[in-house]
Order: sequence, then C-alpha cells, then structure tokens
Amino acid sequence: MKAVILVLVVLVGARAHAGTVGIVVTGEQELQPALAKQVDTWLRGHGYNVATALSADGITSLLNCMEIDDQGCAQGVVAARSKTGVVLYGQAVKSRTSKSTIITIYWLYKDKEPVGMRRACEDCTPDVMQGVVEEMLSLVSQVSTEKRGRVALHSKPEGIQVLIDNENIGVTPIERDLPVGTHQIVLMHRGRRVGERTLKVQPDVAAEITIPLTEPVDDTVIVEKPSRVLPPVVLGLGVAAIAGGAALYFLSEEDTGEKLYYRDTKPAGIGVALGGVAVTALGAYLWLRASGASDSAPVATLDAHGGTIGWSRAF
Repeated sequence: MKAVILVLVVLVGARAHAGTVGIVVTGEQELQPALAKQVDTWLRGHGYNVATALSADGITSLLNCMEIDDQGCAQGVVAARSKTGVVLYGQAVKSRTSKSTIITIYWLYKDKEPVGMRRACEDCTPDVMQGVVEEMLSLVSQVSTEKRGRVALHSKPEGIQVLIDNENIGVTPIERDLPVGTHQIVLMHRGRRVGERTLKVQPDVAAEITIPLTEPVDDTVIVEKPSRVLPPVVLGLGVAAIAGGAALYFLSEEDTGEKLYYRDTKPAGIGVALGGVAVTALGAYLWLRASGASDSAPVATLDAHGGTIGWSRAF
C-alpha cells in the first residue's frame, strides 16, 4: 500500500506567498524519504519557502486525481483547497517491466495549468536519484516560470483531434495555456491532416481561434445492403429439410409384430421437419430484409398436427 509523506515546515508568523510551496510526495515507501528530502533541499536552495499545503482530506483527493493521471482534477483540488499558491507533487515507483525507478514531478498551480514531467532512473542509487530529481526540478521550474497565453481552439465541425507541436492534446473545442511564442497546430481526422495553422501566442493574452478545415470531413456511415444470395439458399435448405422430414415420417414402418426389426423414422422425421420450419422462417426473414421490408417479420406456428410458415407486415 502506498503511503504519503507530507513535508511540513512551520513558518512562524509567515503567510503563503508567491515563493511558498507545499510538497506532497508519494510512491514506494522505501523511496519516499529520499525523494522528499531531495525536493525539500532543492526548493530551499533556490529560495523557496516550504509550508503545509493541504489537509489530510485534500491530500487524499489530490492523490486520487494523480492516480488516474487527471491533471485537471489535481489542479482543481489545489485551486480549491491549497493554502499555498503552488503544490509540488513528487512520486517515485519501481518499474514493473525493468529495474529502473520512475520519477514524476509536477508543479500544480491554483491559477494555471500544471507543468510536469516523468523520467526513468536507471540503476537508481540515492546519488543518481538526486541528480535526476534536481535536473527535473530545474527543467519543470523553468517551464513553469515562462510567460504564457491562453488559447481556445475550435473547428467546424467540432470534435476534431488537435495536435500542438506534434503533441496530441485532445479534440475541439479545447482550451490550453501555451508558452509565449510560435506554435504549429494541426487538425487530424481518421489519420488524415484536415487543417493546420501557425499560431503566435502573446503573453497573458487569451485568444479564441477557429481553424478552417482544408479537407471535408466525411462522417457518412456506409451501411452494407443485405445479401440477396443467402436468403434463397436458406429458404431452399429449409424447404428441403421439411420435405426430408415428411418423407422420414411417412416412410416409417408400423410395428405389426410380423418382423423382428422395423424402421421407425417418425421421431427423426418430426425433428428434421421442425428444424426445416425454423430454417425456412429464417430464410423468409432474410428475404424480406434484403428486399427492404424492415417492417415485416416471419411467422411460424407449430401444433400437434403440423406447422405453418408465413410472415406478417405492417401497413
């Protein structure tokens, strides 16, 4: 079972500010203390204050979000319940397919989208792990401090897959914070490129963009027509089975006591005939379906004296 370590430092008389970070570390129990210490040391060495970010319930909610890799959910928990403007989430788990350790780092903000990354630490001794964690924190913190702009993307029709700088981010309509600068946006539909645009994001500016499609999107569903060959074949088999059953029934010999053995084929004849009735009914249904009579249906009745085959149709 995964345990949670919350690095807690009491700052007497201090209030959360832009340089105050809450830390939540989870993962393998034997890896948590090292990861928590490395994160705490790096933050303090780079001028951050460390404070209590979330209550126990808040931590549980955050971990539930990260367990299913729902960053939007995690950001919502931080926005609603964090005592600090940012929470640093760290996780260290052993890979199930190799000897490496998977390390995940996320900066979760109250007022903007999370920034994070995941790396594999090979032969992960404490010294190696420390180097990987410090490099990840440097990269993620650098990205997190970049100026960003918010972009709302639309297409006509909506529901088109969106790639930004070759990364799949979802389907239109979608909103995303992007670093300031030029980005390549591509619209994909069923493996085809159906639209694209180069977008220059301005700092602290919200833009709403509708990207026109360069190729038509065909969502027509092709319905194959029912086969016209199968119904007569099935009907023929059904009629032949009925005829065969009738022959077996009427050619059966009566036990008159004159012979040691006699041929009793009535039970087999009845069984074959009933099977033929069912197959014929199926053939009739397939025939009507192939002819477009979707409001028709086969009717078969059986009694002690025989069977009747037909069909009904609504008018």
